[in-house]
Amino acid sequence: MSQENGLFARVDEQSERVDETPQVDTEKYLVVSSANVLYGVNTRYIETILTEISITWLPMLPPHIRGVINLRGAVVPILDFRLLLGQEPGEKSCTIVLDSGGVQIGIMVDEVDQTVDIEQERILPVPSQTAGDNKLVSGMCTLPNQNGTLMVLDCSLLFNGQL
Repeated sequence: MSQENGLFARVDEQSERVDETPQVDTEKYLVVSSANVLYGVNTRYIETILTEISITWLPMLPPHIRGVINLRGAVVPILDFRLLLGQEPGEKSCTIVLDSGGVQIGIMVDEVDQTVDIEQERILPVPSQTAGDNKLVSGMCTLPNQNGTLMVLDCSLLFNGQL
């Protein structure tokens, strides 16, 4: 019996060593495109993706706010992502409704592509010369499949009204 106890003790020691692998801090991002630029939206903010919406126009709003929609009883403002970034209007295929602490905002984008896991250490700061052009971008990284550069959208600026 003493040999069996020794065997179990060795197995327990080995299992403890296996758990010593370093943890990689990753987050999921939804890849969307607008004017042929790829943007990453952190999935923790995404409430829903809509393809068919009826927007109610409201007077005296900035041009990038297209109006509001009624989403399950909540009034949600809809922003045109191209106009928000100073680009020409284009074809919109869907609206992503974002939620932060019960506050909802919709952004109209050209296309939704995929969801990817990105290691936080791979996200680099935006170069200063382009920071003014991309005021809503907090970082950038190469996509895991090497199919382009992803601009990470800073959703907190949308919710704080710092547009």
